[in-house]
Formats: sequence, structure tokens, C-alpha cells
Amino acid sequence: MFPTLYHFLKDTLGIQIGALQILNTFGFFVALSIAGAFWSMTAEMKRRGGLGQFQGVVVKTVLGAPYPIAEYVLNGLLAFVFGYKVLFLLFNAGEGFSPQEHLFSSEGSLVLGLMCMAVVLGLRYRADMKQRLPEPIEKTESMGPDWHMGHITTVALISGFLGAKVFHILEDPAGLKSFDNIVANLFSTGGWTFYGGLICGAAGVMVYCYKKGLSLLRMLDSGGPAMMLAYGIGRFGCHFSGDGDWGIANTAARPGWLSWLPDWAWSYSYPHNVLGDQAATQVKFINGCTGNYCYELAVPVYPTPLYEALMGLILFFILWKWIRHKVQSPGNVFAWYLVFAGFERFLIENIREHGSSLYRFGGLVFSQAQLISLVLLGIGTIWLLFGKRLTVSKTD
Repeated sequence: MFPTLYHFLKDTLGIQIGALQILNTFGFFVALSIAGAFWSMTAEMKRRGGLGQFQGVVVKTVLGAPYPIAEYVLNGLLAFVFGYKVLFLLFNAGEGFSPQEHLFSSEGSLVLGLMCMAVVLGLRYRADMKQRLPEPIEKTESMGPDWHMGHITTVALISGFLGAKVFHILEDPAGLKSFDNIVANLFSTGGWTFYGGLICGAAGVMVYCYKKGLSLLRMLDSGGPAMMLAYGIGRFGCHFSGDGDWGIANTAARPGWLSWLPDWAWSYSYPHNVLGDQAATQVKFINGCTGNYCYELAVPVYPTPLYEALMGLILFFILWKWIRHKVQSPGNVFAWYLVFAGFERFLIENIREHGSSLYRFGGLVFSQAQLISLVLLGIGTIWLLFGKRLTVSKTD
């Protein structure tokens, strides 16, 4: 496993760059998944704009006017935080260093923060003076519908990350009994639930699109493949970091028809995983290991994040290459996404480790993901069967 990019380069190429210890492998893949979703949705909005399904945007800008004071304040604050915390972590990272312990602490460098703020404000002031005109000019430009993507991405990130954290807290019913535990989980660096990010992120985007007069169904159709791509890429981060989203114990012999698989793709102990001795699954210390990541699972498990990553990319390919071109009814591409996402997750939950994150209703025992995946599967199926009758011109 590669908890950080530092460990990846060290283990694969023998290169040791201590500063890279602040770049978690999971976070790196999350960034890649966001970039992939942005690319996919931008391309789809451009295509649908060309088909007349989205209207362009008229943007008015003022050239040559002084930058507002609020812009200087915001840039200065962000630069100070970057220098105070990020540069401090970069300069202090080394073998055995744990950036997670310092990220939300008050520890940092006041000198680096002030220096970084001074440099950024100086460059900003220089750019401001260079672009000013004696008489500001108002300019009107016609932009494509993909102009909204910057705002959509910001809304999705904020609402999605908040939803992922809240749903993680709700995932463990026992943790809801303590207010202190809820607060600690809310502000911790770990603990994120994909479905929480999906539901709340989509809700935030829908509110934005409604206010901007964009077709909600067409937006959902544009976002379905993007969310599937983001899910597939993100699950690689879960696997390579060993964040605990692994499967149940698997000591069974590999079936003959899977003899071509490498051992780690069938049953894996996740050595040097990012959770260490904090994992809910029983772990053991790796003899001779030094540093922060010296544990592996006592019993090997199904590498379910890897399975989900591959399934996510395959399903994205199907949505991207065929379904989005063949399906014309508004909302149906997204309905297919719901069917694929719900079916895939429901299947994988059968061999996925849940720990104490289970709900009980009568004699039924189920996970939060199983419940939500069934709901998504049901909504998608119902829409594909009856959605065309429900669609009216106002929603399109």
C-alpha cells in the first residue's frame, strides 16, 4: 500500500522526497476523480449545448476597473494560510512524520505565512495596476453552457464533502449516542461516505441549476457519466491507500476459472495501510517495519475497492460510448446511471466489511449502502419504465 505519494515513489522508484508525505494517496485520487468528472461533464454540456438542449450565457465584464478590496483580502488570507500551514508541513515532513496530526492543529510558521501573503498581495497589486484604464470598459460576451461548470464544481464540492461527512456519522448508529463523538467525527480528516457526497452534491447542483433556469433532467443526464467516472477513479484511492473500504475475510482457494488473477487481486492483507492499528478489522504488526504505517490485516480480505474501481470505469465506458448517444428521453441517461450504480454497489456489499456500521429492522440486518443502493436501483428502474409519461415540456 502507498499511504502517501512519498511512499509510492519510495517503494516503486527508490526516490525519497519527504515533502510528499503531506500528499495522501487517497486525496490524490480524489483530486483526479474531480478532474475527470469536470472534464466529462464539461464535454457533455458542450455537446448538449450544440444540440440546443442548453442555452448559452451572456456574461458582462468590466475591463480596466480597480480590483475590489474584498479580492485583496481573500487572496491575502488564502496566501497566509498556505504559507502558515502548507509550507510549514512541506519543510518539516520527513520519515515518521504524520501530517494528519498537524493539519488541524494551531502549529505553523508565522514567518512563512506573512512572507507568502506579502508576495501574493504584491503580485496582485502589480497585476491590478497594469490592467487599469482611465475609463473602464463594459464588455459583453456570449459563452457556452459549460461556463456554469466552475460554479457547479464549487457547489458540488462544498455540499458533497459536507454530505459525505454527515452520512459517515449516520452510518454508525452507535456513534450517534455521543454529541462529542459526532463533533469529533465531523471535524476529523477521515470518515467519508460516497453516497452522502453523491446525494448532497447532486442536491446542491440541482438547486443551483434551478435558480439559473437550466433543465434539471438534462443536467442530471450530463452528470451521470461524470459521477460514474469519479467513483471509479476514487475507488483506486481507497485501494492503494488501504482506507478500510475492503471486503470480508477471504481465505478460500481461488476458483480455477480465476487462476489467471494475481494473488493480491483475490485475497489481500493490505500491508502498510493508512489506518494502521486504528482499523476496525484485526491487524498485525509487520516485523522489521519502521514509521507510521507498519500494520497489515491479520486475515486477508477481498480487495473490494479494486473491484469497484474497475466496474466503475467499465460502466462509465458504457454510459459514455453508447447510452448517452442512444438515449434521447430527458432523464433516462441518469436513470441508467442510477441502475448501474445501485446494482454494482448492492452486489459488492455482499462481500464488503461493514464493522459496526449496520442497521437492524426486525430480523433484517443491512448496511446504509445496501439500503441506498436499493433505493437508487428502484428509482432508476421506475423512471426507465414510466418516466417518459411523467416528463413534461416544462421540465425539459
